[in-house]
Amino acid sequence: MSAETYNRIRRILFSTVHNPQQGMAKAREYLERYKKRLGPNGYVGLKAELEFYERHRGDFALTVAADVGEHADFSGVLSGKACRFDVTTTLRYKKWDTYEPYLGQGLGYKIALLSHDTFELVDVLDLGFERCECGGYLIPCVTLLGQNYNQHGDPTWSNDQILMDVCTGCEEYVERSRYTHHFLFSPSEVADSLIGDEDSGDEDNKAAIRAAVQKHTLSAYKYFRREFDDRLMSVAQHQYKITDPKGGGHWGMQMVFVNQAVEAEMPREIECPSEL
Repeated sequence: MSAETYNRIRRILFSTVHNPQQGMAKAREYLERYKKRLGPNGYVGLKAELEFYERHRGDFALTVAADVGEHADFSGVLSGKACRFDVTTTLRYKKWDTYEPYLGQGLGYKIALLSHDTFELVDVLDLGFERCECGGYLIPCVTLLGQNYNQHGDPTWSNDQILMDVCTGCEEYVERSRYTHHFLFSPSEVADSLIGDEDSGDEDNKAAIRAAVQKHTLSAYKYFRREFDDRLMSVAQHQYKITDPKGGGHWGMQMVFVNQAVEAEMPREIECPSEL
């Protein structure tokens, strides 16, 4: 299906929505008629737009965007600021670099992520990243550090976390804030706690450990996005990486989770001091 066909059907659907004699029910009826012509992806995409518009038109003061090449489905307001919304049910095809040419022009960009099955709003991602002096973009990241120890070498049963911006260009980082939590372990500490003396090499056990670490990491990501920075895009850990058989290597921040929207641009590892 061509872009022209998709956009023509989209115009028909939203013209129907705004027609007092027809409305959303008739638009949904038309969408079903166009289902075969749209194909699976096109059908889900337009259904998501219709559902987002109906359910959140008042919440975000939504206006349907015209097809003028600005890479947005709607304009609206979020947290008191005018912005553009791009609606999707998957981040697989929503790469940040496709928005980059438009980020310095006009309104900010938000990605409205909807459930593929229920079309409920799952998340709203902010792509308005600041510029680094080198010309790259500063992507918000939280690094989960290891156990804290007091001056006597005793564990304090607490861990620090650093909220920072990581540059996509020069791959430097800027610390913004530091927090301390009890029992918010680093990913490697979670893995170490689950590795027993026996069966640690068993594939099922390895898979269970990876799943537990992923669950812990995603939980930390959601917590920090909710409480400290809703633009957060990644989670890292501070770890020594061995690069030669004699034990030589370097300290670095290794990304353990990166939002798919910036996955292609985000550095996977950044060298750093042993003490952060």
